[in-house]
Amino acid sequence: MVKARKLVRRYQQTIEGNIKEVFKLLCPVREKEWLQGWDYKMIFSEGGYAEKGCVFETSNAYGSYHWIISRHDEESYVVQFVKTMKDIIVLIDIQLYEADAKVTLCDIQYSFIALKEEAVEAMHKENTEAIFCSHMKKWEDSLNYYLKHNTMLIS
Repeated sequence: MVKARKLVRRYQQTIEGNIKEVFKLLCPVREKEWLQGWDYKMIFSEGGYAEKGCVFETSNAYGSYHWIISRHDEESYVVQFVKTMKDIIVLIDIQLYEADAKVTLCDIQYSFIALKEEAVEAMHKENTEAIFCSHMKKWEDSLNYYLKHNTMLIS
């Protein structure tokens, strides 16, 4: 079976915090406060935090990646990250909605796009629905723990 060069995964998190507080935590600098194992190197940011045009780098066992914040709208609570990998581009779209004063719904969509045909199989294998949902659940649990305890969840 031929697999598509684009793979889309969606997830909705329920975050126990107000929308303004949650939105501020969707930032490479602030993420270091609440997500175990997160590290980054800031390359460019006029204000020092998440903003349109912010560029940073992350690394893990698979390599290093450049990220660009291509949209950061504090009024509509929308942020988009573009993550560049060797043979794959990932668009990460996040939209926050206020469920009530203390609960925020976080709609997340990852769009993986293989730049080369050779990357398609690995892209699908490394981003199954189960793997993606596990990653999103860890993120959700970590954010909720931080907002409740003002410290990082250590697992």
